[in-house]
Amino acid sequence: MELAQRKQKILRAIVEGYISTGEPVGSKTLLQETGISVSPATVRNDMADMTQCGYLYQPHTSAGRAPTQAGIRYYINNLMELKAPNPRACDYIDQKLSASADTPENLLRCAAELLTDYTGFCAVTTTPPSSDARIHRIHILGTGRHTAMAVLVTTTGMVRNKLFRCNFVVTSEITEVLQKVLNKALSGVPLSEITKPFMQSVASSLGDLTLLAPQALVALMDIAQQAQEIQLCTAGQTRLLFMPDVDVLTARGLLSFLQNTEQVSKLLFSHKNGLRILIGTECRSAELLRSTVISARYEIAGGVAGSVAIFGPFRMDYAAAAGAVGYIAKSVGNLLDEMVDI
Repeated sequence: MELAQRKQKILRAIVEGYISTGEPVGSKTLLQETGISVSPATVRNDMADMTQCGYLYQPHTSAGRAPTQAGIRYYINNLMELKAPNPRACDYIDQKLSASADTPENLLRCAAELLTDYTGFCAVTTTPPSSDARIHRIHILGTGRHTAMAVLVTTTGMVRNKLFRCNFVVTSEITEVLQKVLNKALSGVPLSEITKPFMQSVASSLGDLTLLAPQALVALMDIAQQAQEIQLCTAGQTRLLFMPDVDVLTARGLLSFLQNTEQVSKLLFSHKNGLRILIGTECRSAELLRSTVISARYEIAGGVAGSVAIFGPFRMDYAAAAGAVGYIAKSVGNLLDEMVDI
């Protein structure tokens, strides 16, 4: 239902007042906050109309009004203006993320910690889902007389490595040849296709180099399987226990939900791109009925990849929290892009 301009101003003031104080907002306060040139009775009538429409509720007869889930959803969709972190905060975030961009795992861990420090809520970052991941590059590095390391870089920015033992003396010439051959055979192959039968077919196609490749192929198969496992970096879980709007049951439900990687991944990957705010029942989980989840997918090489999110109470500064999630998600994607291009 579309609200008239005056009712929109009233609803916006009630939602933002409720976010700030957690208390219902009365007609006198609304007149002071909005500057609307009408009588208190007219404001009360508008509030009564929006209560009947399901956007507001009155905790008790003499109280003002507080927003319902429907009222907050209307505010988010139609009235809210995102608040990006200020320039000083952006500089700090950028410096911290850049300093942690030695591996994707460290970067995602840092992003979660920054997000929980900035918003005060529990933060989660994820590696990309494996459905679209392919082998981007393979490095073979000699580490000893009879040992080498296989390093796998995926198109989604993940880097995995594994040591393997060789039956021959490892030289720079051998690792260079092996690296070239393996990149030619495997570059661009989806991770899901890296199976034992597939690797056996690759080995049989290498001709005279077959004797050099078995251990490397086994190592690559192992780390390709590891790269398909979604990993979560979570920060700030204990903060849920000390938020004034989070009771013991809500905190317990949130913590339980966050322990389940499959549940979290399903929720965060259920939208394809952009920023998303889910409140209460929209989360479609009994454990999140009194919670808010704000998430954004970051992009790598122009494609949607992993997710950055916060989990918190029903009442929060949605505009500021969403602005931080969106900024950090974009920064993470840019840095992972640079890693893939190395």
